[in-house]
Amino acid sequence: MQFTSILAAAAALAFGANAAAIGERDGARMAQFRIYGATGCHDQNLGFYTVDASDTNTCKTFTGAGEAVKSLNLEAQYAPANGCSFFIYTDGACTSGRRAIGVNSCQDGPDAGTWGSWQLFCPPAGAGN
Repeated sequence: MQFTSILAAAAALAFGANAAAIGERDGARMAQFRIYGATGCHDQNLGFYTVDASDTNTCKTFTGAGEAVKSLNLEAQYAPANGCSFFIYTDGACTSGRRAIGVNSCQDGPDAGTWGSWQLFCPPAGAGN
């Protein structure tokens, strides 16, 4: 009897610890884009990325894509991202081949190349005032 009580308590503790490890989203949803392993934003859908407030003004790579990103479509840019610009780059450090893109505009990698990184740039509050 005591053994089963201890076993049940240990299981409850383990499941509770796993649930606590799940983090919450980091701020407002800013944008969403989809990446493809082929040009044209149709074939070889590699999935979508969500961009949260904590992702802004930081260079990000296509972590977990599994394949080279040959085209990208910015599917949505939400109200919290008004005044922000979405950029994609040909390298993994947001330094080469920068291209600004708008919503629902398929962007193939230049010269049949690939995209390596992205950034949602939002100017600081009060900038330009």
